[in-house]
Amino acid sequence: MSSQSNKHWTVGDIARRTNRRRACARVLAVVLLASLLAGGRAAGKSDPGEDETLFDMSLEQLMEEEITSTASLTQTSARMTPAAMTTITADQIQASGARSLFELLDIYVPNLQWIRHHWESDHLGLRGIINDRDDKYLLLVNGRIMNERTHFGALSERDLVMLRDIHHIDVIRGPGSALYGPGAIAMVINIVTYSAATFQGTEVTGRLGAVEEFYSAEFKHGQTQPEQEAGVFVYAGIADYPGASRYDAPQVFSFDFPESAQYPWDLSDPGPDLPGEGYQAGEPFTESLVNRDGATHRNLPPLKLYSQITKGNWEIWGRYTRGGKQFVTDMGTILHYPWGWGDWVSNYACSSGYQQATGYIGYKNEIRENLTLDAAFSYDLMDQERILQGGLSEAHREDEFYGKVLFNWNANAHHKIAFGSEVSREEFGIGSLGFPGDPAISSLLGNPMPNWSTTMWSILGEHQWTIDDRWTTFLGARLDNHTYSEDMFSPRVAVIHTPNPKDTWRLLWSRSVRANFAEEMKAQALAGIDNSTPEKLDSIELRYERTHNARLDLAASAFFHYNLELLTWSGSNIAPVGTQREWGVELEAIYHSDKTRVMFSHGFTKLYDFDLDPNMSTVNTAEPYGFGDDLANWSNHVTKIVGQRKLNDEWTLDGSFRVYWGFPGLKDYNRYNPYAMGGNTDALPAIEPGWDKAYRGNYYLNLGLQYQPSKNLTVRLDGYNLLGMFDIDLNKRNYYSSPGDYRAHAAAVAASLIYRF
Repeated sequence: MSSQSNKHWTVGDIARRTNRRRACARVLAVVLLASLLAGGRAAGKSDPGEDETLFDMSLEQLMEEEITSTASLTQTSARMTPAAMTTITADQIQASGARSLFELLDIYVPNLQWIRHHWESDHLGLRGIINDRDDKYLLLVNGRIMNERTHFGALSERDLVMLRDIHHIDVIRGPGSALYGPGAIAMVINIVTYSAATFQGTEVTGRLGAVEEFYSAEFKHGQTQPEQEAGVFVYAGIADYPGASRYDAPQVFSFDFPESAQYPWDLSDPGPDLPGEGYQAGEPFTESLVNRDGATHRNLPPLKLYSQITKGNWEIWGRYTRGGKQFVTDMGTILHYPWGWGDWVSNYACSSGYQQATGYIGYKNEIRENLTLDAAFSYDLMDQERILQGGLSEAHREDEFYGKVLFNWNANAHHKIAFGSEVSREEFGIGSLGFPGDPAISSLLGNPMPNWSTTMWSILGEHQWTIDDRWTTFLGARLDNHTYSEDMFSPRVAVIHTPNPKDTWRLLWSRSVRANFAEEMKAQALAGIDNSTPEKLDSIELRYERTHNARLDLAASAFFHYNLELLTWSGSNIAPVGTQREWGVELEAIYHSDKTRVMFSHGFTKLYDFDLDPNMSTVNTAEPYGFGDDLANWSNHVTKIVGQRKLNDEWTLDGSFRVYWGFPGLKDYNRYNPYAMGGNTDALPAIEPGWDKAYRGNYYLNLGLQYQPSKNLTVRLDGYNLLGMFDIDLNKRNYYSSPGDYRAHAAAVAASLIYRF
């Protein structure tokens, strides 16, 4: 957006200025696919998939490997990892055919759920913890936190279709603030990229999607110089994602549209004619108000660039991503047309977008025997903007300077100690999706608050005590001091018991914290409140893992004390609203043989109490209002099955099936407030009598067929949400804080070609 732009940008203006970029991305993807079909020169050393990978190893083999885990500060074996953790390898990413991190994590991570939103980007949640924004978990790249802090939370990376730079992803299922600081309430997602150590050679990838239309091209190259202890890895990806039409991915509302708009302040005023006049609840809403599902923010081509240099003890990398998605506004504002939103028919769009640039310098050195130093300095720039009803609603820019020093001391065979400090300096202000920020934006938004900055100092440590060959304990803690928040303390205790080579027991207790959003804390400070109250989660978890035999691995987790002092939307801001208490169980099984692999998980989460603070409101549940005892934005049961069958040396069949069994908490909330969750009760009800389609289950079936005629070339065909070919409502995905509407995913296909030089 240039400074010559009007002070109010419409979607039409934006689309005209970006159509050329979409065309370029499409041409690039097609040219790349053609070149792949033409072949290439002989292969050098390729992807480490030629060797045994984590995907091929049994749980018993994994447990014996000594690692520095995403879930601990001290080095430990995988078997002793003090958390419930899911690792998704590059082989699994490829086998899933996933078109985003949303889809990938939804396929593989037990008890994780994905939900849409009418006013923000989509959300991820775990174990019943999901929110109006994605502020309940941390998203990392190579251990570096990438969250946006001003308004949303985890925003970047998740929507990008380009995934070939990822070596694996670790997901800590549960709290992680003792390791990574404020924000690690529900989980920690750590994306670990390829490096020169894990990838040598050259690879190009092209993907094409139909029905849910997309085009992508990716390139990566890794090279080492062992004699100089050096290596270089580079990656580039570009895409075009037009998405699926409103006919293939229908929006369904729960309300019969009247002929005219109705104003909550004057029901006698018939208002202007409504788009969608005469629409009946449950029918696909096919008005032009509904965008193409999955279409990118401002129709800009998504980008991902990454480069890394290693030299001796030094690691230097830089990363740039650009993305974002469009979404459909909620029914209430359409019914109240034009309730301050302008012309719905010709001036309509809702989307959220971002760009992020990160630089990182790391240094690791063994100071003396058994004592190592891990130091890093990093700079991160995050630009985020949101468009509502065709006009720019907000634009934020953040600049963060981050440093850390961490020591690891292996005192003896029984004691390992890690301790260190971190500092983060962040500068906040108005931004845009361009460098530098557009001066027109400040006047457009009214510059709601001046630029400001914060500093957070942290100290952290962990002690691992191997008592004997059966008992190991972890004791860790972190203290964070933030400019505008009360001090945040995050302790963790883990006891690991290994009575025999097959069985492992973990008892975990921890507290995780989260500071409020920067914009909320600054607003409080301007109002004279300098120390914002942080969010806190106290949790107790018992986990059991068993290597039953060479082919079968079993696991189960029970979290029976999950007390969340919830910070969420209430009225007009984000504030402490009360305490959410829940419990749950997760069951897992993995069967693996030479030709077959099947992964099964089932998650159950149950709310057992919600103490609502006086004068506060919540859309998380209707329990404090006397309607039911379930979470409104969560399916109590979720089952996931992932399978792979190697038909022969060249052909492989992959599949995944996910079931969200139903949403009784949403039904309870709509019984409590049939006018819409958080809606105006003076308006007409937003739920038709007898409406129950949104409360039913969601069912997602994906199938993939892979052909690998040589180690150089891989061809895949993937089908997505295939049950929608029979009943599109089976593919539905609900909205957060919804009055019972949903949008179905399109039944779609994609083809991909991977060529390794």
